[in-house]
Amino acid sequence: MRNILLTLFSTLLFVHTGLAQHAGNIEYSTPFEEPEAGWNKVLQLTNGNTFFFHFTKKNGIEISVYDKSRKLISSKQVTSELWEPRKMRDSKIEGMYEIAGQPVIFLHQLIDNTPTLFRIKFNANTGEMDGEKQICTLPKYRAGAAWAMMVGGVEPADFYVEKDPNSDNYAVINFNSFAHESDERIEVVHYGIVDGNHKILSRAFYDAQGFKYTRFIGMTVNGDKNVYLCAYGFNTQNSGGKDSRVIVSRLDKGAKEFTNKLIDFTDDFKDTKGIMQYNPGTGMLQLLTVTFINGKSNWFSGRTVSTYLVLMSFIDPESLFIVSTKPVMGQKISEFVADKFGDEKGFSGMPQDMIINKDYSTTVLFEDMYKETMMQNGRVVSVKTYLRNAGLSELDNKGAELEGYAFAKSQMANGEINPLYISQKGKGYWSYRDMRGISFGYIDNNAFMSYDYINTDKNRYILFNDYPDNFLGDDHKKKKTVVTISSANTGCYKMNNGKMEKYFLFGAPKEDDESRFCYVESSHFNKQTNVYATLLMEKTGKKKEAKIAWIKSLISIIA
Repeated sequence: MRNILLTLFSTLLFVHTGLAQHAGNIEYSTPFEEPEAGWNKVLQLTNGNTFFFHFTKKNGIEISVYDKSRKLISSKQVTSELWEPRKMRDSKIEGMYEIAGQPVIFLHQLIDNTPTLFRIKFNANTGEMDGEKQICTLPKYRAGAAWAMMVGGVEPADFYVEKDPNSDNYAVINFNSFAHESDERIEVVHYGIVDGNHKILSRAFYDAQGFKYTRFIGMTVNGDKNVYLCAYGFNTQNSGGKDSRVIVSRLDKGAKEFTNKLIDFTDDFKDTKGIMQYNPGTGMLQLLTVTFINGKSNWFSGRTVSTYLVLMSFIDPESLFIVSTKPVMGQKISEFVADKFGDEKGFSGMPQDMIINKDYSTTVLFEDMYKETMMQNGRVVSVKTYLRNAGLSELDNKGAELEGYAFAKSQMANGEINPLYISQKGKGYWSYRDMRGISFGYIDNNAFMSYDYINTDKNRYILFNDYPDNFLGDDHKKKKTVVTISSANTGCYKMNNGKMEKYFLFGAPKEDDESRFCYVESSHFNKQTNVYATLLMEKTGKKKEAKIAWIKSLISIIA
């Protein structure tokens, strides 16, 4: 299988890129009004039903349920006396998953200045709330906490939720950044489903191995057996010297202590984000880390380009030794950009996600991005993130880059979008705070930006919203930056059998004032049914309406 894919990708994109039409393989819900300001998410369940969540700013959660025939069977307005529906704009969704056949949301709110995590379950057929519970709290913020976070570099107290993709087991991290004792800074709670109920399988504080400070990097859950965790432990000159280590750990079911392994990295990993997954083909844990190195700003343009160190580490799950570590540089993507786009500067994109494919190879998604900050009288008045070309890097089982490809696009998002954004989106993570554009308040268009990646048994796809002239044109240097989303249409690149084809996902626009674009953050791909579902916006002239669209089989969308 691997050799077949290598042959496919070695000839991919040397074939003429043609424009195809979809084969009418899409189902639509009954149209409804465009949702008001807030956030939207589609979740397909194993029972065939589809949930559409609309998170309002101050009226709780609106839920619509569609059955297998795409008929609306239930609509609910969900509020609570346990969590605060009127404070949704100050909330975070730490994760949204199907667990034990039910939609489950992990909601993070600040209740009386106390970080609190709620688990909310919904009936899979009616959308009614089927249980809510406050499962974690962290110590109340005290006076001076805001100053410590803004000026002192102290991270906010937070929660992290990670679900095993192959079972109903999940884990929650309670991250108490203000803890006086380093061994009380990280607590891991491992959950499983026992007799239909969410039960704690193990719970333990993280042993900081003598370091004064620890920072969370990544986590993965291996069924009901164990939780693997990666953190960074370090001291400062005033807390025992500047020693530091990457710590790889395992918490076994029923255990009250972690098994740890300290790894000697000479680089400063304090500002590091990561993705950790288990690869059943190699029997190894894979850890993709993205570490901030520096940022260079241009005073005149306000443009800031950040430099990151990107590493792929392969870890033995038993001994916890790092077997090998390789830099992930996307060199093949740069070569592709230089060859096909005529841009000798190559590609400088940031990692957005790591996907382990069914043949156990690895795909790393990249996006070329930079930040633009506008100052006035010494004060930041606006921040914009420019999201440019998407990149796709194919790695072998040892982390060596085999092939790299790029897809031309240019978009502008208000506010700040960071690396690994696509990975977070896939887990249902979302926050109003991430949408703040300084003086512009809350920004709703950002959810239409960036891109989606889908891999099926036979094909791979890149989807994003673009202006028709951009998408159809071949001059990559003349693409207009997508700012007004209502003039865009959803384009799709399909890779299959040594060919690349591009087409408008919902059909080509027939008139200049006609557009069909999807709410990218809302989308959900069901790997079992090969159905891609999303919130679709249709605009003709001044008329605009919304629909849920189900693309029944991305494999056969092209006739």
